[in-house]
Amino acid sequence: MTSLAVILAAAALAHAIAFHFRLTPLPLLIALGWLLSLTPFAPSHEISKTILELGLAFVVFSAGMELTPRRFAHETEAAAWAAAAQFAGVGLVSFFLAMALGHSETSAVYLACAMAASSTIVVIRHLRLRRQMFEKFGRLVTGVLLMQDAAVLVMVSLLSASAKPSIWAIPQAIAAIIGLTGVALFCHYWLLPNLAQRLLTDDETLLLLAIALLFMFVAAANAIGLPIAAGAFLAGFSLSAFPVNGLVRGVVSSLTDFFQALFLIALGTLLIIPSWEIPLQAAAFAAIIILATPPIVAAVVEWKGQNSRTGIECGLLLAQTSELGIVSALVGMSLGILDREQFTIVALVATSTMTATQFLATDSVAWKLLHWHPTLRKTPSHPSFPRKGHVLILGFGNAGMWAAKPLLDAGYSILVVDDDPAVIEALEKKSIPCIRGDASDPRILEAASATHAALIIVSLPKLADALRVLKYTKNVKTIVRLFEDSEVKVIEDAGGLAVSNAQAACSEFLKWFENFHPSSPLHNSKQ
Repeated sequence: MTSLAVILAAAALAHAIAFHFRLTPLPLLIALGWLLSLTPFAPSHEISKTILELGLAFVVFSAGMELTPRRFAHETEAAAWAAAAQFAGVGLVSFFLAMALGHSETSAVYLACAMAASSTIVVIRHLRLRRQMFEKFGRLVTGVLLMQDAAVLVMVSLLSASAKPSIWAIPQAIAAIIGLTGVALFCHYWLLPNLAQRLLTDDETLLLLAIALLFMFVAAANAIGLPIAAGAFLAGFSLSAFPVNGLVRGVVSSLTDFFQALFLIALGTLLIIPSWEIPLQAAAFAAIIILATPPIVAAVVEWKGQNSRTGIECGLLLAQTSELGIVSALVGMSLGILDREQFTIVALVATSTMTATQFLATDSVAWKLLHWHPTLRKTPSHPSFPRKGHVLILGFGNAGMWAAKPLLDAGYSILVVDDDPAVIEALEKKSIPCIRGDASDPRILEAASATHAALIIVSLPKLADALRVLKYTKNVKTIVRLFEDSEVKVIEDAGGLAVSNAQAACSEFLKWFENFHPSSPLHNSKQ
C-alpha cells in the first residue's frame, strides 16, 4: 500500500506541474517515476511491473475503444497500404539498426516490433483536440492505427508462442487469436449495440459492463495463452461501435486517465540508465522513426490518390511509437529475451517521440515540408478559363454542384479547386474547369487568378485554411462556409462573409417542412 500511495502522489505532482506550466503530462509522469526509483521510497521491481501491466491493460483498452472500422470504411485501401508500408519500413530499418548497435537477432526482432507502430492514444487525442476525427484525413489515420495495433498484437502473440518448446504453440496461438477476435467482432457488431439500445439506462450499468467486459477478455486471453494486452485491446474494440462507444467513453474516461497515470509512473520506475549509451541508442531509434515515417506514409497516401498535404499530415501525426511497443518490450523481458536496459531504450523512444508529436504534427510544419515536396515545386497547370471576373469555388466535395449548377445556369464562368482526385475526374467529364490541389496554397490561388475573381466561395474543413485564403485575397468578395457557429466572428473580422452550415441546413429543412405540411404550426404562425 505504501508503494501505491507513493506512486499516486508522484502522479498527482506530475499533473499539477503540467497544469501549472501548460505542458503535456506524459514525459513528466515518466520522469518523476524514474526519479522515484532513485529514492528510498521506490517500489520493488515486481510491484512496479504489476502496476504497469494493470495500467497498460486500461491504456490498451481505451485505445481499442476509439477504433471502429466503420469510421474509415471509404479509406480502407489507403489505410491498409499506409499501415503496411510504415510497419514494414520502420520495422526493417529498426531491426538493422538494432543489429548494428550490437543487439542479438532475437532481441532486434522485439525491438523492431516495438518501434514499428504508432500510438493510438496520442494520435486520437491530437485529432480530437483539433476536431479532425471525422475529416478524411482523420478517418484515414484511424484506419492505419487499427491495422497497426492488430499487427503488433498478432506479432507479439506469435513471438510469445515461438518461445515455447511445443511444436503446436504457434498454431494454437493463431487459433486463439482467431477465436478471441471472432468473439470481439460478435460483440462489436451485434451483441453490445443491441444491449445499449435495450438495457443500458444509467452510467453505473455502463461502467460495470465496460469493466466486466475488460476483465472477461483479459482472463480469456490469459487462459488461452495470449498476452493480456491482446484481450484488453479486443475488449475495447468490442465497445467501439456506435452508439456504444459514445455512451461508454464518457463513464470510462476518468478511470482510464487514472490508470494511464499509474502506468506512466510505474514505467518510469522500471527505467535504468547506467550510462549515456542507452539514451544515445534511444535517440538513434527515435530519429529513425521521426525521419522515416513521414516520407513513407506520405508516398503511399499520395500513391493511393490523396493529395500531398494529407499525406504529409498523416506522416507527421504517425511519427511516434505505440503504447503497444511497451507490450512488446514487456513480453520480451518476461521471456528473458530483453533486459531492463533494452526495455529502457523502448520506453525512452516512446516517451520522446510521443512528446515530439505535439510539436511536429502542426500546420506550420506541414506547410514547410509541403513547399519542399519534389512534385509540388512545379507551377500548377492552368486550365482554360477567364482570368478575370470568374467565380472561384475552393473545395467542391459532394455538395459543390449545388453551388456550381445555379452559377453555370446563370452564365457565370467558374473554376473549381479541390484536392480529391475523384471530384476532379467527375468535373473534367462535365467539362468544368478545375485544378487539383490544396485550395489554401498560395501557388494554387495564383494559378487560379484568385485576386482577379469576381467572387470566391470557400468550403474548406479547416478554419486556418479559410483564413489563409482571406489573407491572400483581401479585396475579393469571399463567402466562407463554416461548420461551427463560434467561427463566424473570426471570419467576419478577417473580411469574409460567413455562412453557417448548421443554420443553412436548418433553414432549408424548415422551408421544406412548411411546404410539405402547409397546416403545420410553423406555417400558420408565419401567416
